[in-house]
Amino acid sequence: MGMGGIIDFLFVISGAYLIGSALLAKRQESVAANIMLGKNMEEKDIDDKAGFIAYMCKGLLIAGALMLVAGLIHLANDYYVHSTVLSWIGIFGVIGALGVYIKTYRNGQRRYMKRWLEKQEKQRQLEEEIARQMKQRRKK
Repeated sequence: MGMGGIIDFLFVISGAYLIGSALLAKRQESVAANIMLGKNMEEKDIDDKAGFIAYMCKGLLIAGALMLVAGLIHLANDYYVHSTVLSWIGIFGVIGALGVYIKTYRNGQRRYMKRWLEKQEKQRQLEEEIARQMKQRRKK
């Protein structure tokens, strides 16, 4: 298996992981923190947990399906078909999956994590104020 085959296999695994995580989160009614939340986010920052899970699961299922299908197309193309058109279809599938994931992730944060966004805005304002004070001290 060449490097292309390994990457295609990783696309398949990634797609299956997204689908599995979405289904598990929906079934257990819990947040899959590793793919639904950012580095500094916590589950307590979510305003409407049920709405957040429902919204994120839809996007994750779509992104996972696109990634899984794109990986399978690439694997079949690399080992059996050898078509340039199928290769491009797979590439666009992966790009589409990433686009769906990013859009879902960002919109989910905007819609359901207002407390976290407010906390980040306060932190940004505080950092700007500290930077402004440091600048004034240097001028003196």
